[in-house]
Parts: sequence; C-alpha cells; structure tokens
Amino acid sequence: MTTLAPDRIVDIRTLPGTRETTAYQDGGLFPILALAPNGEVVAALRGGAGHLGRAARMEVVRSSDAGQTWSPPNSVADSDDDDRDAAFGVSSQGTLVLLYQREHRYDSDGNYQAGLPTSNPKPIALMATRSLDNGLTWEEPYPLSFDPLARVSFFGKVVSLNDGTLLAPLYNSRSRADEQSEQMYDTAYLVRSQDDGRTWGDISQIAPHRNETALIALPEGDLLAVQRDDTAQALHSTRSQDGGRTWSPPTQITQARQHPADMVRLSNGDILLTYGNRTPPYRIEGRISRDRGRSWLDCLLTFSGPLYGYTTEESRRTDLGYPSSVLCPGSQGVTMYYYNPSMHLAADARQHAHNALYQHKDYCAVAVTWQEVELIAAVENAINGQ
Repeated sequence: MTTLAPDRIVDIRTLPGTRETTAYQDGGLFPILALAPNGEVVAALRGGAGHLGRAARMEVVRSSDAGQTWSPPNSVADSDDDDRDAAFGVSSQGTLVLLYQREHRYDSDGNYQAGLPTSNPKPIALMATRSLDNGLTWEEPYPLSFDPLARVSFFGKVVSLNDGTLLAPLYNSRSRADEQSEQMYDTAYLVRSQDDGRTWGDISQIAPHRNETALIALPEGDLLAVQRDDTAQALHSTRSQDGGRTWSPPTQITQARQHPADMVRLSNGDILLTYGNRTPPYRIEGRISRDRGRSWLDCLLTFSGPLYGYTTEESRRTDLGYPSSVLCPGSQGVTMYYYNPSMHLAADARQHAHNALYQHKDYCAVAVTWQEVELIAAVENAINGQ
C-alpha cells in the first residue's frame, strides 16, 4: 500500500537498541554514508562553511564501532574555492570513490555570484578522488569533464552493479528553458565508470524536472531511483530494467517539501527510504517498501524529534535533512543527518558578511544507530495494529 500521509508512526528512537550520537559539531552538512571493506562506516560531508562559502571543504569522519563513536574530521578536498555537492560510495574492488563540485563563482570578498561572469572560464569544475585504504588517505583530486552538461551537481550514493560498473547520480541545474514559459528547470542524469572510479562518462537521462536522486540496485538487476522534483519538492520513484538507460513513469511518494531521499536494503529484502521533512513537525522520517519500491507501507518511521529552531524574539529558519543510512555487519543500522536549529536569514543571500548561510557554527551531524531486528519488528507490529 502506498500513502502520502501514513497513519501509523514508529519512533525509532524509542526502540531499546537505538542511540543518538553527535558525529560532527559545527559543520557536517549533507552527509553520505558508505561501508568500507574493513567494516568501518565512513561519512563524506561538508565542513568549513554552511550552504555557501569558499572556505568549504570535503571531509570524512569514520566509525569503527557501527556508528557509536566517530573520528575527528579528515580533510579530503580543500581548495581555494567552494568544494561541495558530493556523491560517495564503494566500488566492487573496495575503492572508496568521492565525486564533487568545485564552485568558482565567488568575488574577491567571498560573496556568491551565481549567474554572473567570473574570471574563471569554467565557473564550476567537477572533481574526483579515491581512497584505497578505507578512507584513511586519498588521491590528489583531479578534474572530470562532461561537456554536454554545463552546470551540474553530484548527489547521494555511488552505486556498484554486479559487473563492476559504477553509477553516480547528478543533475544539471537550470538545464534549459521551457519554450512557452521561458522558465528554467532541472534534469536528472546518471554517469558511469568502468574503471573503478578513475574516469566517468556515458551519461544517460533519468527525468526532466527532477534533481537530487537516490539510487539503489535491486537483486533482480533493476534500478530504483527516488528523486526530488523541482517545483513542490516532493519525492517520486521510478525504475529501470536496462541499467539506467530508460525509466518507468514516476510515482509520487511524499508530500511537498519532504526531501531529499536515501535508500538502503535491509537483510530481509525490505527497502528503507529516509528523507527530511521540511514541514511541521520538521524531522527526519522514513518509509518501508516490501516490494522493491513499487509501493510503501502505511507506516511512518521517525529518526529524530522535532528539529524546529529555538524560541526567539524573531522568526528564524531551521535547516535540516539529507539523511543517509548503511547497514553494518551484525545488522546494526546507522542513519546520519544534519541540522542547524536556528538561523538568522540575511536580506541578501549573496552577501557573505553576517550571513548564516556562509557559517558552519551551530550545524551538526547526528548519527542514529538502530538494530535492524527491532526496526523490522516495530514496523510489523504497527502494520498489524499491535
């Protein structure tokens, strides 16, 4: 059964084996989790800045105890510009692969200048780096080139297929104009690597009017993608039976401003979908599919309490979401998300000075560790009305 507003709610934090841990303080935006060959959980995330800022860098934190404790952040990419918008995963050969965007569109004072010319002939550079030792050390980042796509951003997990092919979701922001409305829109794509993440190409389109895409490979060989639309910002699912070349018509899963998605397959075959709910009560939520993503149970999982901001004299924005999950050996799950409980909104987002969008202070990444058997049992009890 698929419902946009499930009736039954399971708070994962109330289960006996669930714990909450701060994995990163004063930063840690947009975490993406991967399970390294040695069993460690590695999270790629953003440090040094908020949503904007040339001080931003790509970092990793690692956990050797299934998400209970985390290492200090290790810088992977820290250029003079804004290192951001990553896709991250593990190849079939055990290589950790990190793809990201290097954003050059800032003026000399550090103000973001999207849409304006810069001295750099390529305002956005696409970069790649790899680790052959479980995320301890990384190659010197090197540039990629997708000439048909002028302005692109990576997102989410890099997926490895049975034949060793790696797939990375990306989207071309403001890709082309609609001839009637003259408005711009996003288009979601896949890009492939056949050499363990060294080089990338062979682009195929998933769907127009879509951007941030969560991708998972299913046991029978199909691909399931869950994407954020560029209008209401709800989540929609689509399937491919030919390695991502063609896709089924989309099916809406969530309501407006409930995005973006991440998926992980549980040991019983269920798919756990998580996302950030940017509407009241402002929290991290999840859904379960028992039929490979064709439908979703009438049961809502919550991985956080309400994350709305402090009580203040003036209204402040709350920034939250981008959960990512992995299942560790021993069937312990880890779900990580970021949030900032209270942000002053600047009058002009382009201006760096006194702008919370450029600041990493008060952001944090939270790791929720849970026992798979408890989660599955709680969902079953909720569905059966127990």
